[in-house]
Amino acid sequence: MKTWLSLAASTLLVVSMVGCNGTNGTNGAVGTDGTNGTNATALHNSISVPITDAQKAKIRVATGIDVDFAQKSLSYNTILRTGETLSGEIFGLLKDENDTALKLADGSNYICNGQFGGSGPDHTEFISKGSKIFMITQFECQVGAIYQAELTQDATTGKLNAKNLKYISQASHHGGYVHCAGMKTPWNSFLGSEEYEPNARDLNTSTGSISKYYDLVAPYFGGDLKKASPYFYGYITEITIENEAGDNTYTKHYSMGRVAHELAYVMPDSKTAYLSDDGTNDGFYMYVADVAGKLTAGTLYAAKWNQTSSVGGGAADYTWIKLGHATDAELKTIVDSKPLFTDIFDSEDANASYECPTAGYKAINTGSGGLECLKVKSGKEKEAAFLETRRYAAYLGATTEFRKFEGITYNPDKNVLYTAESQIAKGMEDFKKYGKAKDSYDKGGNNDIKLEYDKCGAVYELALSSSIKDSNNTVIDSAYVVTSTKSIIAGTMKTYDANSTYAANTCDVNSIASPDNVTYKAGSNLLIIGEDTGYHQNDMVWAFDTETNTLKARVATTPFGSETTSPMFQKPINGYTYMNFVTQHPYGESDKNKVKNPDDVQSYVGYMQIGGKE
Repeated sequence: MKTWLSLAASTLLVVSMVGCNGTNGTNGAVGTDGTNGTNATALHNSISVPITDAQKAKIRVATGIDVDFAQKSLSYNTILRTGETLSGEIFGLLKDENDTALKLADGSNYICNGQFGGSGPDHTEFISKGSKIFMITQFECQVGAIYQAELTQDATTGKLNAKNLKYISQASHHGGYVHCAGMKTPWNSFLGSEEYEPNARDLNTSTGSISKYYDLVAPYFGGDLKKASPYFYGYITEITIENEAGDNTYTKHYSMGRVAHELAYVMPDSKTAYLSDDGTNDGFYMYVADVAGKLTAGTLYAAKWNQTSSVGGGAADYTWIKLGHATDAELKTIVDSKPLFTDIFDSEDANASYECPTAGYKAINTGSGGLECLKVKSGKEKEAAFLETRRYAAYLGATTEFRKFEGITYNPDKNVLYTAESQIAKGMEDFKKYGKAKDSYDKGGNNDIKLEYDKCGAVYELALSSSIKDSNNTVIDSAYVVTSTKSIIAGTMKTYDANSTYAANTCDVNSIASPDNVTYKAGSNLLIIGEDTGYHQNDMVWAFDTETNTLKARVATTPFGSETTSPMFQKPINGYTYMNFVTQHPYGESDKNKVKNPDDVQSYVGYMQIGGKE
């Protein structure tokens, strides 16, 4: 029996199709200020921009969507909310290294719901095994958590419900950390991530402390930070469901490098994976496994952006720098030994010209530590490549100027990737910060990316090819190597009049703001773009036509202060088509004063159902 936390009945709403001026209608024409008018863009089956507080407090989903070149119904259902109890487990409850429940100072359960230093549930996936359906959900808190539930499916309606909730221990790999986005691999496993890897250079060896953010891992180790290590975290994780009983295996893929992983996206060859790095002055990486379907050993590469256009979100050719080859097993031995930053690099201060005074040192500028002069210690190239991936990438000349490099998805119809940058800012500008002169993000670095500031971000299309050579003039063993990128849509910064209905928005409500997660529906020309933004008061989910490169519809809006995560198309399950959909940390980023009861802040893990049984 599952126990709810007195959830308000009005929390969920699946609305009728509305015009984008907030009134019922069809083909809602949207003017430049969100009202019907000239210069309007037709968005078919769009949900309106929320206007009233009641609308802004709900998950709102359009009743229809154009997919597979046909109009189909669309509906939303919640499966679980954080804090819900099911089969003796509390969804989102954090646990320590002994898998014992953690408590807050007031004695209440420490639940990852975005209220206590973390963000809440992020990626969720449906995994079919035989006749059973399972859901795996990872939680984005410094003490990471992963939960698995078995799902039942109504044969008539396709509705999914949860049972048999269980916690997945990560104790064999020192626990988890800030789990972000992910995917279901071609071999039917759950591929997760650990974001915002701790800066090992800042470690206080006497106390184990690094920063207020990292130090929140202490409860996992019974409050003793010295039992932890910054090199325990920042990796790609994988969970395989072994049988219909739901038994699973868990591992970390150290050979895929250590950065602020948004996610790893595996290509159809089951060998090539692309890795996005979420933060400031971060990189873009490619991993090629030795054996298809096994991410336990492989070669890691970092991208260099060779700019060809500065228009909009820009365009560039990519070249690839080989960082190294390793196995998970050899790296786990190194990680378990708790190495220090000073075991890997020597360092010194740059001079006033942003250069390194001593021969053999190289100046880099990364999100790891800003401007640094480093020299890899003799014989420590492997540790540098896989434990300090971003720094080593910059050290070898790769580009580390990306700003919030987020979602990745593949379009088999055109053989292209799509990626999202939540902002074009800081290192992506030319010696600027938010449009104003600033040298912090380019001094000592390559300054490869030189674009105009756009806080609303952009989505890119990336071309793929085979027989591409790396920086060592060696052919990369993959038919899916990115060779170029171009922006296909960028958000528009906008100032609304103080008296406008949309005064709380600083990106145009009729376009994207801070694109984050993306997913493509094969055979449909349909790209879904989810937001993580403070520039739309309510985050939105968009349908985008990849043939015309235009927005087709505003698919959903989420409550105040919440992020849209985990939109991921699923292959039909027993004839029903779903897209995962998580609404993370309601009221967690804004409008906390509008919370009406404690349950309002609990995150939602659910899905959109597309059409009926096929």
